[in-house]
Amino acid sequence: MVLQAADTDAKLERRLYVTDKTGISVYDIDNSHRFIRKVEIPDSGDYKGIAASPELGKLYITSYKKDELICLDLKTDAILWRRHDLGKYADSMFMTPDNRKMYLPFRDEIFWKELDAKDGSVLATVNTERGKQYTVNPIANIGPHNTWINPNGKRVYMEVLTVPYLYIADTATNKVLGKVGPFSRGLRPFAVTDDDRYVFANVDGLLGFEVAEAKPGGKVLYKVEAHTPETRLAQVPHPPAHKPHSTQSHGINLTPDQKEVWMVDGVYGYVYVYDVTNMPPKQTASVAIFRDPSEQPHPGWITFSIDGKYAYPDGGAVIDTVTKKVVFSIPTSEKLIEVDFRGGMPVKAGHR
Repeated sequence: MVLQAADTDAKLERRLYVTDKTGISVYDIDNSHRFIRKVEIPDSGDYKGIAASPELGKLYITSYKKDELICLDLKTDAILWRRHDLGKYADSMFMTPDNRKMYLPFRDEIFWKELDAKDGSVLATVNTERGKQYTVNPIANIGPHNTWINPNGKRVYMEVLTVPYLYIADTATNKVLGKVGPFSRGLRPFAVTDDDRYVFANVDGLLGFEVAEAKPGGKVLYKVEAHTPETRLAQVPHPPAHKPHSTQSHGINLTPDQKEVWMVDGVYGYVYVYDVTNMPPKQTASVAIFRDPSEQPHPGWITFSIDGKYAYPDGGAVIDTVTKKVVFSIPTSEKLIEVDFRGGMPVKAGHR
């Protein structure tokens, strides 16, 4: 597919693509996140990852229903291809900065595949390991899970469920350079600073996160424990016996300006904000994503608009990152991404 050049005089249109049970809902970011349309994806569901390539005009999701990597046309919403021959349990991918390749983990395997984003063909394989099951709060399918690539595209960071280390591989050679850690327990979602200095990672069993050096052999520097507000503990005297994602915090991300880390309280429905311009991180806000205390959202991810104006925890809230207030309510999910268009052509995409 060859894309035409975007009309540089046309207005920028920012769209939020949010997976739901049977496809993707699209929202207008600049018009109060108004719902625009639903993209039905037949025989799909239980989505694990989402990514986009404006350069190729493509949107990608992984669907566990039939264990597929599915590619859609960003201009027409048409399904272009579906790949189910790459490995078992396609999970949460990340695009290279040129948006022409992706690294995709397979949770029932020991590897990530480097794929050509044009057609999903395999370019290379990066082997890691499988985890060891916990006896308390066990996790289903304890293999390769989450991915992060730095802005210069030279490093890919790879998390394996229940493993207390973060793998780092060289994208030029696809050789593992080393590991960060050990963290106190197995890793969950994580974020890496643009300068490859710090990793901020949720770990199993911790309401909070740990901070480590983002380099092979990097050590854990700080453990940051969050605390649910006492008023919320009183409002929810009987939290779910089985924690969402089997842990308290499953969602963390850096604001695009690199000044703040936002993380979720998946049991009580909060987002906590930390200033990371100096170390150790300092908490600056607690944001309830429920409007009525009787509501019990269980956020399991958080990401941002490309410009950093909005934070999107799953659980139905859109948060203004300046005021730290919920400003809109839409049915968000753990798998959402911003894609910007100009003159009908995709020109920029965020990441999950």
